[in-house]
Amino acid sequence: MGASGRASYLTAIARRTSLFRFYPRAALENRERGRVVVRITVARDGRVVDARVSQSSGSRAIDAAEVETVLKSSPFPPLPPDIPGERVAFEVPVNYDLPN
Repeated sequence: MGASGRASYLTAIARRTSLFRFYPRAALENRERGRVVVRITVARDGRVVDARVSQSSGSRAIDAAEVETVLKSSPFPPLPPDIPGERVAFEVPVNYDLPN
């Protein structure tokens, strides 16, 4: 699998999800923050076929918000030719830090 193609695709995922990301109200009210890792499975055409938390932030609200963000971000760009397979999984870490 092309490492540079995979890295570029992860960057595309990060850019796209940043457009839909929000800080959940419950997490703000409870001053929760953390790092969640989401496992995103993408079909060749860029559709998200699965999104689930692989490492919790410790906050249910943050974990649920990130899965919702990924699902709202679908579809991503089609997978590039140098990434083989009909479906490919990516582990995407995201930090939720309280706004100033």
